[in-house]
Amino acid sequence: MFPPAAEVWDPRGPYLVPLALLLVTRVATWLMLPQASEDAYITFRYARSLASGSGLVYNPGERVMGFSSPLWTIWNALGYWVCRDPVTWSRATGTLADVATLLVMGGLLRRHASRAASRIFTFFFAVWPYFSAVAVSGMENSLLLSLIALSAVLAEKRSPAAGPVLAALALTRPEGLASAALLSLGAPGRERLVGAALATLGLGALWSYYGTVVPQSIIAKSHIYGTPGPWAGRHWWEWLSPFVFGRWPRLGDTSQLIVLCLLTGPAFVLGLASLWRARTSALARAAAALLGVWFGYALLGVAYFWWYLVVPLAGVIATASVGLPRMVQGRALYVAGILFVVSMWTIVPQLYLGRAAEEAASFGQVADFLGRSARPGDKVMLEPIGLIGYSAPLRVVDEVGLVSPRVARRRLEGPGWYADVAARERPDWLVLRAGVLRTGVAFAGAGAPFRSLAERDSLVARYERVGQGDERSGDAALLVLKRIR
Repeated sequence: MFPPAAEVWDPRGPYLVPLALLLVTRVATWLMLPQASEDAYITFRYARSLASGSGLVYNPGERVMGFSSPLWTIWNALGYWVCRDPVTWSRATGTLADVATLLVMGGLLRRHASRAASRIFTFFFAVWPYFSAVAVSGMENSLLLSLIALSAVLAEKRSPAAGPVLAALALTRPEGLASAALLSLGAPGRERLVGAALATLGLGALWSYYGTVVPQSIIAKSHIYGTPGPWAGRHWWEWLSPFVFGRWPRLGDTSQLIVLCLLTGPAFVLGLASLWRARTSALARAAAALLGVWFGYALLGVAYFWWYLVVPLAGVIATASVGLPRMVQGRALYVAGILFVVSMWTIVPQLYLGRAAEEAASFGQVADFLGRSARPGDKVMLEPIGLIGYSAPLRVVDEVGLVSPRVARRRLEGPGWYADVAARERPDWLVLRAGVLRTGVAFAGAGAPFRSLAERDSLVARYERVGQGDERSGDAALLVLKRIR
């Protein structure tokens, strides 16, 4: 499953130095970022409810699958039960998952491509700041990536562990189910059956508990944010193309990747050709699973959430690592690439530090205020349900519909959804963006919140403004309103 110990400990090999760099970068990012990603706290609330005996629910008594990863949620429930700290538990798990990915993918590239390909991938994966940020984000995507790599190599080795690992992959995310189905083609028949049986048991348990195996979070995001197709969703691939399609990549996580496109673009094409010739190898199957997720996101134009990029980016870099040695002669360009990747630590961490600081200042302030001011069991209607929902003892009506299916359905019916939901639910608290209150326009997603400004004013008249998040956020700042009648 892993490279031989002698190779791992060889300082001239492709593993030891990148492994040391990986641990340094993950620990550094862990220390820099004070809290997990906003959406991770949704999973943590489910995990806490399960560990505390309330069931796998977000709101007590409401069986809605508002998480995307059953395996990750249950794993964090175990972490909460063990140490009462899902942030530390999930960050340690994400770091260990990255160690496994580096060793397994590095080993596959060493065996089926070249030592140079292995060096390129392990170094980039260890040092590029984005991977470190995701590993400590509290999200499940680092685990998803490692399980894809592990499934591929275990199937190649015809290991009895292949079946359980394939089942774990299938239960990690919906993308994991598709990846497991593809990777199972390289496993022995017995392990395919074991994996399918275990995955079916897990999915059956979800069906029995929730009445569905499709996460409500996936349904709500696809409905509210849409799937507009590959052109509108070109944020998934424009950073790889040497041809610029009328704009620079607009996302902080991908804008710096455009600098590398003159290398990664052609290297990716050459790598695809090489992998096709070795298409029955575990490396080719792993790359196919990784790139299949990327292709699915790009084809549908899936809305960008920053932690989603892990699997696509790893697949692109692994494939480009195969092709790059075929087009680069000499050391000069490699030295320039190393300097560029290392230098990103002078720029990119500010993106993640700024994001974390903004969430702490805005969401954290509101969470602290409601934790002090709200009574247990009060109902709140809001959109950022992660940190606030985890910290404050409130029943949540979710504006996006991740844990409130009725809200997602109402938003698709047209204007006035916010006023209608508030009238039906009669929340004790409203937490909404300043821009929504000022203009009556939705912060994000489908459906106008009010039919008219008069309708907005009529709703707000039943509440008083009692708190606010970080004022520097402008229209994105959160306002807290308390019901008075």
